[in-house]
Amino acid sequence: MTDTMDMIRQGVDIPLHRREKPLRNAGSDAYQALRQGVAVREVSSSLENSNLKDRTGTPATGRIAVVTGATGGIGQALVRRMLGCGYRVVILSRQVQADMPGVTSIACDLTDMDSIRKAAETILTHAPQLDVIVHCAGIITPRAVGEMGTQEIADQIAVDLAAPIELTNTLLPAMRRGGHIVFVNSMAAVFPLAGSSVYTAAKFGLRGFARALEQELRPRRIQVSSIYPASVNTPMLRREMDAGGSIYNFIDQPQEPDVTAQRILECCERNSREIFSSVFDKLFTHACLASQGLLNLSLPVMKILGRMGYRTYKRRTSRM
Repeated sequence: MTDTMDMIRQGVDIPLHRREKPLRNAGSDAYQALRQGVAVREVSSSLENSNLKDRTGTPATGRIAVVTGATGGIGQALVRRMLGCGYRVVILSRQVQADMPGVTSIACDLTDMDSIRKAAETILTHAPQLDVIVHCAGIITPRAVGEMGTQEIADQIAVDLAAPIELTNTLLPAMRRGGHIVFVNSMAAVFPLAGSSVYTAAKFGLRGFARALEQELRPRRIQVSSIYPASVNTPMLRREMDAGGSIYNFIDQPQEPDVTAQRILECCERNSREIFSSVFDKLFTHACLASQGLLNLSLPVMKILGRMGYRTYKRRTSRM
C-alpha cells in the first residue's frame, strides 16, 4: 500500500486507446462465450494546502473526482487514467498516502460509518463542488453459509453496500449539475454466486440502490452508472481464489485492470446506466435470473469451463 503513489506515478502515460481483446467464438461449446468480453485519522496538513489547489493557491481548473479503492488494481489504473485526462483526484484509503501532483489522499475506514462521515466532511470543507464519485472499493470472503464469521459478514456488507450508500448520501450535496456517480459493481449482482452469498447479496443491493438513485437524480442532471466487469486480474482475485473462491471467475481469462479502468473512465464521460463486458454477459445472466432451471442446467458446464480456465490462468501467471 505504501507503494501506491509510486505505482500511480509510473503509469500516468498509459495510452487511452487500449481496449478489450475481441470476444472468442463459441464454437461447438456454447458456454465458451461466458464472461467474455476503506477511524479516520486527522490529515497532517489540510486539503487547503493539498493538490486540490495548485502551488499558487488558485483553485484547480480540472474536474474533481473522489475515488474509493484507489489502492487496488483497478483503482490504481483508474487514477492514472484520470490524471492523464486532467482530473484532480481525492482518494480514500485506510492509510494516508503521500500526496502527488493532482492527487490528495484522505484516511478513511470503509467499515466505519463515522470514519466515512468525517472523511466526507473534510472533502466538503475544501472541495465544495465535485464532478465525479467512483465507488471502486470492494471485498469478498468466500465462505459457505453456516461457516461464516460475524465480522466477515459485517465487513463485506459495510464495504460493498453500506459504505457506497453512506458516502454518496454525504457527498451528494456537493455534486455539480451534470456530475456522475459510478458504482463498480460485479457480475455477482446479476448472477447468484454460491460460496459467496454475502458478497452476492451486497452487490444485488448495490444494484438496486443505484437504480433508485438514478431516478432521484434525473432532475438534477446527475448521471448514475453501474459497471459489471467480468473477472479482473487483481490481488483481490488472487486472495479470493486462495480462500476458495468461485471457479466461475475463469470461464474466460480475467481482464487486466487497465481494461476495466478504461471502461470506468469512459463511463464517467458519457450518459450510461448499466455497462456489462459483453452483450452476451448481460443477456445470459438476466436469463438465469428469470429462470432457475436455466441456471441449474448451466452450472455444471460452467464449472468445467471454469476449471479449465483456472488451470490456464495458473500456468500463465506461474511464468510471470
